[in-house]
Parts: sequence; structure tokens; C-alpha cells
Amino acid sequence: INKMEISTKLLIADGDIVVIGGIKKNKIFNTKAQTPGLGDVPVLGNLFKGKAKSDTMDELLIFIAPRIL
Repeated sequence: INKMEISTKLLIADGDIVVIGGIKKNKIFNTKAQTPGLGDVPVLGNLFKGKAKSDTMDELLIFIAPRIL
């Protein structure tokens, strides 16, 4: 379990919305795959192997809208 905390003090009007924090996380994956044996053959081996690259970005924003009761 990942736990992240943020602490702040604000002075805002009832019902206003405020963003108190944000976290961005970027992940990059490089993947290589090949057919065993055939991927190692010179020249023809390129037909039996592949590469892939993917990246993802996650963003967490914390919004607060206080209400006076």
C-alpha cells in the first residue's frame, strides 16, 4: 500500500473549490521479444523479433469544496 499525505491551511469562502495538491507519475516500458532460435539468425532474425515502447502518465489532483453546516 502506497500512502501519501499532504497538509495545508486555507482561507476560502463557503462552496468555493480549491486544488490543494497534485502528484504526477510517468512510467516508461521498453519491451523486446523474439522467437527462440529464429530471432538469433542473421538478417532473417529480424522477422522473428519485435520491440515495443509504451509510456503512461498518472495524475492525482485533490479538490476540496468546503460547506458550512
